[in-house]
This record gives sequence, C-alpha cells and structure tokens, in this order.
Amino acid sequence: MLLVASFYFYMVWEPIYILLIIFSILVDYFTGVKMSNLATKQERKPYMYISIICNLGNLAIFKYFDFFAGSANDLFTTLNMEYMIPLAHLILPLGISFYSFQAMSYTLDVYKGKVDAEKHLGIFALYVTFFPQLVAGPIERAKNLLTQFHFNYAFEWNNISSGLRLILLGLFKKIVIADQLSIMVSHVFNNPEEAQGPAIYLGSLFFAQQVYCDFSGYSDIARGSARLLGIELMENFKLPFFAKNFSNFWSQWHISLMNWFRDYIMFPLVKARWKWPYVFILVFFISGVWHGANWTFIIWGLINGLLVVITKATLKYRSNLLDKMGLAKFTNFRHVIQSICVVNLFAMTTVFFRARNLTDSMTLIKNFFTDFATPLKLIISNENNARQDLLYLGLDAVSFYTIIMFVIILEVFQWNIRNKTLDQFLNGFNPAIRYVLYTATIIAIILMSNVPEVPFIYFQF
Repeated sequence: MLLVASFYFYMVWEPIYILLIIFSILVDYFTGVKMSNLATKQERKPYMYISIICNLGNLAIFKYFDFFAGSANDLFTTLNMEYMIPLAHLILPLGISFYSFQAMSYTLDVYKGKVDAEKHLGIFALYVTFFPQLVAGPIERAKNLLTQFHFNYAFEWNNISSGLRLILLGLFKKIVIADQLSIMVSHVFNNPEEAQGPAIYLGSLFFAQQVYCDFSGYSDIARGSARLLGIELMENFKLPFFAKNFSNFWSQWHISLMNWFRDYIMFPLVKARWKWPYVFILVFFISGVWHGANWTFIIWGLINGLLVVITKATLKYRSNLLDKMGLAKFTNFRHVIQSICVVNLFAMTTVFFRARNLTDSMTLIKNFFTDFATPLKLIISNENNARQDLLYLGLDAVSFYTIIMFVIILEVFQWNIRNKTLDQFLNGFNPAIRYVLYTATIIAIILMSNVPEVPFIYFQF
C-alpha cells in the first residue's frame, strides 16, 4: 500500500517520469543482488560502476545537459565558432538529486559490505520512493530506512501525537514565515538593478531565514508524516543558526547531504592522502553543482567551502585571541556573537544562491557597496515613504513587523528546545497550555495563508 501511495504521490506531478524512478530502482536492485553473491570488492566493482553510471547519467541528462551545452555554446561564440550544441529543454524531474543519491548510497554500502542486499523488490522500491522524503529528503541510508520496512506495525498513539506535532511545526515554518518572507525576498532579488544597500542586506538575511524555514519545514513535515506510519527518518537540521562557527553550521544544515558527502567523498579522499583544504573545497564545489545547473550555485558552493576552510584553519588563533581578550569565560555572550556572525556570513553567500543568474548577483553585490549610507538615512527619516521600499521591502509596516514577530517567536522557541526534543519540550507543559499552543499555531497558519502558493525551494533540486 505504501509503495502504491508513493508511486501515485510522484505521478500526480508528472506521470511519465515515474519510468525514470522505476529504471533507477531496477538497476540498483539487480546490481545490489548481484554484488551480494560475490565475495570480493574487486568482483563487485563492475556492478557498482553500472549503478553509479546509470544514476549519474540520469542527472547528467535531465539536470545538467542544457547547462553544460549552453556553457559550451557560449565558449564557441567567444571563439567565433559557428558550431552549436542543440539544447534538450527537458523538464527537470522532481527530486531527482535526492532519490538518485539515496539509491547510490545503497549501492555503495552493498559494495563495501556495510549492508546486505535487499532481496524483496517491492521493499527496495519503497526505500527509493517512500513518499514523505521522496522529493526533498532527508537522503536516507539503507541501514536506517530499509530495515524499518521489515517490521510488523502496531498502532501507537505516541507516534500519532508526535508526528502531528512535527507536521504542525513544519507548517508554521513554511506558511507563517517562509512564504511570507518570500514576498520581501522577491522584492529585492527580482529587481536587482533597483535594489540598494540596506534592502539587499535585509533581503539576503530574510532569504537565509526563508530557505531555512522552507527546507527544515519540509523536513519536519516529512519526518512527522513518516512517524504517523511508524517510520523514523533522520533529523536533517539541528538549529544551524545557533552554530558557533561556519564549520559547525554546515554540520547542522542539510545533515543528510553533508553526511553523504562525508562518507562517500571526503573519507575516501582523505584516505587517499588528499590535503584537507582541497577536500573541503571539492566537496562544496560538488554541493554547488548538486544544488543546480547554474554558475551561481557553483560559486555559492565554492565560497562556502572557502569559509569552512578558513574557519578550520584559524580556529586555534581565534580561541587564543578570545582568551587574551578575556571573553572566553562569557560563554553565552560569546555564543550569541558567534551565531550572529555565522548567520550574517551565510546570508551574504545567498546572494549567489537566490539570484536568478550571475549577472543579477554581480549587480546586487555592486549596488550593496555603492552607497549604503544614503539609503540608511532615508530609512531613518522616512523621506518620500522610503521605508516601504528599503526596510519593509514592499510590504506595509503592520505586515512587516508581524512577520518579524513570528520569526522572533520561532527563534526563541528553538533556543528553548536546543537541548531537548520537541516532544520533551511540549510534554513539560500541562495539557491545557499545550492545546492553547496548538490552537494558536493553527490560527496563525490559517491567518497567514493569504499569499499565493510558494513551492518548496528544494523541490527544484
């Protein structure tokens, strides 16, 4: 029943592309079974390569062909060559990067002998297509998810209540915050020529919050939906905006993808005696490519990789400096300052992530540094209603401060649950207070559902 539901879920979007998933399922299933019958890695290697080539081939054709063909055509034009590669103009299959990486992780784990090959084709197909996390993760491993499909299920009320709490939190993040922030973010990034310094800074800061609430909100909904069915998915975000440094931030953001890179790219390269800075730069370059077929994503990935390398390389010097300044003992104050720095650094990199193309991103960067003081004075004086454009980013004052209020509520809430699970935190209140919180959250979701539908950002990846 779950397999049929998962196939239907995906086919609602574009029925024909279910064939692509079926192809991936069959290739990975049969290569896995074949590898399980072979004793050595050397014997299993050809089948591992078949799986990797097929999965990466799907990504190369459907996600990257037009990008590389277009880049090659631009080069030909620069060189005054008349030859042009025809573009395919294929529709990007929903969630192809997520289910392709999940399928590949299974093949690689079977090859390494970390998991046994799944002999039941239906259960393996469900592992690849399980609908809560099919289109935007988390990217699960066979060791965690595949084994759960072999249990006999019994109804448990705790799973229902806990799952609904996660879904409610995810809907709050997505509808009350992310979808509302998208209006202000679009006001800046869709009009880069007109954007000015303070508006660009706020737009980047709001987009960092938007993409977090959008993506972690989906992950909460996915985990909650799976928990209703007795399935436990991994946590994909661990309060990254409270990270103490940029390296720590990336260990708490999109955890399933970063763990995938760690296990299948970083560890093998370190074992092959690559120097660690080169490993991190390569991993974040691949992360940029994974996110999208656009030079903006590649640059975004490289900048984040460079910031992680700098963070790790200067860790000892920064710690010594704080000790000499006498700030090391003020742990909470230090943590707050560190988190503010991390959030601002990440927000600035999102100029490349959110911009429509490289030209827009360079325009925004140029405008940001051209004249920051004059627009700031206009915000303070509100001359010619300047706050509407430069501070409220196209919204009225009431709407703007309402959204800011909800963002603050979310951050305070997350600070209070940083060392607890959601259930542990909520169970600390008496039932009356809990139901008041649930009711207030539902009312907020209904009242803030007043904007046009905003697709989940990571559906495009």
